[in-house]
Formats: sequence, C-alpha cells, structure tokens
Amino acid sequence: MPTSSELALDCRNVTKAYRLGETLSLQRSLGMLVPGHSATDDRFRALDDVTFAVPRGDFFGIVGSNGSGKSTLTQTISGITVPTSGEIHIWGRVLPLLEVGAGFHDELTGRENVFLLGAILGLAGPQVRGAMDAIVEFAGVHRHIDTPLKRYSSGMKARLSFATAICFPAETYVFDEVLAVVDEDFRNQCVAELQRLNAAGRTIIFMSHDLDLVTEVCRTGMWLDKGHVRLVGSMQEVARAYHAGVLQHAAAGG
Repeated sequence: MPTSSELALDCRNVTKAYRLGETLSLQRSLGMLVPGHSATDDRFRALDDVTFAVPRGDFFGIVGSNGSGKSTLTQTISGITVPTSGEIHIWGRVLPLLEVGAGFHDELTGRENVFLLGAILGLAGPQVRGAMDAIVEFAGVHRHIDTPLKRYSSGMKARLSFATAICFPAETYVFDEVLAVVDEDFRNQCVAELQRLNAAGRTIIFMSHDLDLVTEVCRTGMWLDKGHVRLVGSMQEVARAYHAGVLQHAAAGG
C-alpha cells in the first residue's frame, strides 16, 4: 500500500449509490403502495467503482459534464458524505471549499464566521487568530470584517470564503467551482495563491467547468463521466480527450 510520503489521496473502487423514489419508505410504513409505483428499490450510482490516486504535492484537476459525479466525489473526499463501498485514504489535514459561504452563518460577522469555520475544521483559537490578518488582507474586507455576513455582497462572501480556506493550514486543499462567482482580478489573485501553495508542497485538488483554467493550472487530472473514470493522466492529455468527447457527444445529438 502507498505511504504518506508518496500520496496525498488514494481512492479505491469508490461507489456512491442513492436510492431513487424517496416515497417508498413512507408507503411501506403505511402498508400501502401508490397505484402504478413498484416497491422495488431503484438505485442511482453517482460514483461507480472510481479508482485513482493523487501524489503528494500535485495540482490535480477533475473535469466532466454536469451529472458526471464531480461534486459527489469532492464531497466524498472531504468527508461530507460516506461512500457506499470502496475505500478513501487521505494523509494529512484536508481543507475543502466546495461552495461559496459553506460553513458560514449570515447572522454572524465576517470575523465570527472565520472563527466558526476554524472550529469546524478543528483549528485552535490561536491558529485562527494568527491567520486573521492575512485573511482580511487577502479578502480585502478590512472595513466589513465586523459586519454581519447578511450585509455582504455575493462577491465579498466569495472573497472571504476563499481567503479563509487558503490561509488556514492544511496538507490538501479541495476546491469545487469556487472561482465561478468572482471577478477576473480576484480570480487571477486566487490562482496565483493556489500556485504559491502548490509550490510550497501543498496538494491541490481542483474542479471547474472552465477547461482552459483547469488546463492552465493543473499538472495531472481525471475525466469523470457518469460516475466512471474515463481517463487519468497529464492534464493536457485529459483535457484533449474530454474536449473530443464533448464534441462527439454534441455531434451525436446528445
């Protein structure tokens, strides 16, 4: 088995299945079935036997169309949801940022939300306080850090979310479409910071629908298609194969 000195993440035969037809349990408890509905369980596999590994210190991209299982995979890697079967081995602290404002509360101030997220991630108070100045500086919310989050614009929330994530210590960072809602200047600032973290030895797992951006920043990657791994390799190779697959799908009328 690979060791912590070699890998940041090792996913083996990971499957995540969901039961379709949420009313079946209620129908059974009431001892009845709605006419035309079967009591047979119907399961949908958002992930189906997914196997791949991410070396320590890599910048790894995940691409795929809507419904391919990308978000389910990042949630599973981050421990937000548990796989139905298979194993996920992670070495070191993982810090996920899977949506803007995740873990934040609108009634709390920006500063209070930073401490809240730190507590959720298991960081001690001194660690959070030590990162506060850098978070405020990166997010550019100096005047608003003690204002309730409900008064923030969507852009301010996005900047504070991203700044909080990257300024907290972790061995692996997981980002899922978090740069889609920020302006170009801040996006460029974020990309530069991700590259700096990666150059310092941190592992970055990056998911985005922006194929050009993923190809630009990631060295290796994976194409996920309807819950299956289609290809793992260099990001350039994966991007070319994914792009060709999208064109082929469009030409077929799908």
